[in-house]
Amino acid sequence: MNFRSKLFLPLFFAFCSTSFGQFNDTIRLNEWRILASHNSYKQKPNPKVLSFLQRFKKRLGEDMDPKRMDYGHLPLSEQFSTYGIRGIELDVYYDPKGGEYRKRRLNLFVGGLKQRVKDTVMRQPGFKMLHIADIDYETNYLTFKAALTDIYTWSKANPNHTPIYINIEPKNDSPGDYSKFLRFLGFKKATKFDEKAYLELDAEILSIFGISDLFTPTDLKGEYATIKDRLLTEGWPPLNECLGKVFFIIDGDRNGMYQSFLEKGEKRPMFVYSEPNENSTAFVKRNDPLNNEAAISELTSMYIVRTRSDVETMHARNNDYSLLEAALKSQAQIISTDFYKADPAIGTFEVLTRFLELK
Repeated sequence: MNFRSKLFLPLFFAFCSTSFGQFNDTIRLNEWRILASHNSYKQKPNPKVLSFLQRFKKRLGEDMDPKRMDYGHLPLSEQFSTYGIRGIELDVYYDPKGGEYRKRRLNLFVGGLKQRVKDTVMRQPGFKMLHIADIDYETNYLTFKAALTDIYTWSKANPNHTPIYINIEPKNDSPGDYSKFLRFLGFKKATKFDEKAYLELDAEILSIFGISDLFTPTDLKGEYATIKDRLLTEGWPPLNECLGKVFFIIDGDRNGMYQSFLEKGEKRPMFVYSEPNENSTAFVKRNDPLNNEAAISELTSMYIVRTRSDVETMHARNNDYSLLEAALKSQAQIISTDFYKADPAIGTFEVLTRFLELK
């Protein structure tokens, strides 16, 4: 069996069945490749919102281009069961007092849409899940806990599932951070993540998952002084020792704060996407595989690397598989997409079938 086949076959079996037998002991976790979804909680914005944003496209900038927002996903449990997805991404806004993200301020300018979320859970303290506050807010899960509960319930119903990687992106800004005029109209700044916020984020995870349900930095480090020592000496554990486990990995512009906890030896439930050769590095992010295939492939011998097969709707609209082909060539173990299934409103672009064909 060649290396590419060795990486692919577990995905194929995971896709065909959510509960299956043991893998060969020689297959280690970093020799297993999965398909992941990007902004996995997200629903498509209301067409009225997209139409309104389109009028101001030139002023909004690339990040708020309505065409790039026009995608959405199935509930997480359906992604796992129907499409074999084993990696997801959850954006979390910190709301320590409650009520911070109850309003959807853009709707002040869009006729026929409500400005407030009626669900009382939005008034309660806790982490909220949405893509861009006040702008791109449609979601399958209003709260982080609701998403965690769906994942936990599915995991317990499928106890032999292959590991699930959960990217957590703490959101530290919103449109209100960048414009005094928007703040005047009621667009709020995002509450920044600090050490207290990360402690509360850990606590929310552990309020749903038991520590034995997770694979944590402490589990990977084992008896070694650092994760780096473990990976250099023994490597990753066999895949069949990690069945039924869930991995949490912090991503985003403030993940260095969380990484500092790990570097100090604190026992925390989440890994961090960080750079090679640091003592706590296990996961590395390289979102652009095009022309970087060899460099990424070299990293995969020690780390688990996350990359992308498409960017929001841009590749889908052009039926462009070049990024997917580069991702597969790179040997990256986590390949993230917004199109595990096609969206007829956009076209025929669909990654899962091509992923299987190009094995």
